[in-house]
Amino acid sequence: MKTKELVEIALFAAILGVLGFLPPIPLPFTPVPITLQNVGVLMAGMFLGIRAATSSMVLFVLLVIAGAPILGGGHGGVGAIFGSVSGGFVLGWIAEAFVISLILSFSKKPPVWLLIVAGLAGGIVVLYPIATLWQAALMHVSWWSALAMDAVFIPGDVIKTVFVALLAVQLRERVGGPGRASSQI
Repeated sequence: MKTKELVEIALFAAILGVLGFLPPIPLPFTPVPITLQNVGVLMAGMFLGIRAATSSMVLFVLLVIAGAPILGGGHGGVGAIFGSVSGGFVLGWIAEAFVISLILSFSKKPPVWLLIVAGLAGGIVVLYPIATLWQAALMHVSWWSALAMDAVFIPGDVIKTVFVALLAVQLRERVGGPGRASSQI
């Protein structure tokens, strides 16, 4: 890996960690709170190549497992992922960033609609089955029950995806696009 790619990986893991310091918003009908950390995942997928986007999420998860209190609400440690019903979302962020960056790797200058499609594919189509299966297993409920509890997040995730896609288009024009040095797997 080149130095630039290592910096990108560390930077986006740090962005995700900083977003974890924003207080989560608890909801009465689901144990999974609303956080802005998925904005960081979307950003990594839209700005970085495949390897860097995926690696930044792996680094973030490893930091959490090591005990860094960088999840929403200042949580960290093995139990914050493997003992938490929201742990499936955190682990699923690895797949989400991979899928987003993979889809975008086919276009040198993706239009905003492709950024949105990639974000929704990674952030809903890929992430939600992982997260809700995890939640269902830990809560001892059916997958449909877990999906019903988490469906409330989908409208907000769509809004966040559109926002990040619009931001990405603007920043890509000014900064020169994603780190394509990391586009390989």
